[in-house]
Amino acid sequence: MRNAILLASLLLLMAFQCSSDKEPVVAPGVAKLIGTWRLVDPSSSYDVTLQLVLDKENPPVDVTPFKASGRSSVNQYNALLFAAADGMILVSEVGSTKMAGPAEAMEFEQAYFTNLKNIVRYELTNDRLRIQYGGPKPGVLVYEKTN
Repeated sequence: MRNAILLASLLLLMAFQCSSDKEPVVAPGVAKLIGTWRLVDPSSSYDVTLQLVLDKENPPVDVTPFKASGRSSVNQYNALLFAAADGMILVSEVGSTKMAGPAEAMEFEQAYFTNLKNIVRYELTNDRLRIQYGGPKPGVLVYEKTN
């Protein structure tokens, strides 16, 4: 009896070890977020980007973690972003380099970072990503896929 319990425990342990070696499964709609996106709305003279890659250190369960980074009007930025197949999207604190620029560019950047921190929903249509944000002035960020 004791040997049977040990054998069952060993088989169970091996099964869990084998399953942990598998690549995480990402919902197809969420997987389409991977890549580099360029902000097209609100339109500006600045080349603002958002790059999303899977955070392989934190495999997805119900929510898929991404490492987000990009360029704003003046600075580079990064954050952790979390997306679900139902369109829910959240971002952690946004970090950035601390270069100074023209006042207009800095104002645009601060507004962009504030909006990014308040994102709540996303929608993918063709090669466009629409991200809704809340906060004091709710709105939508629209990106086009560049790769």
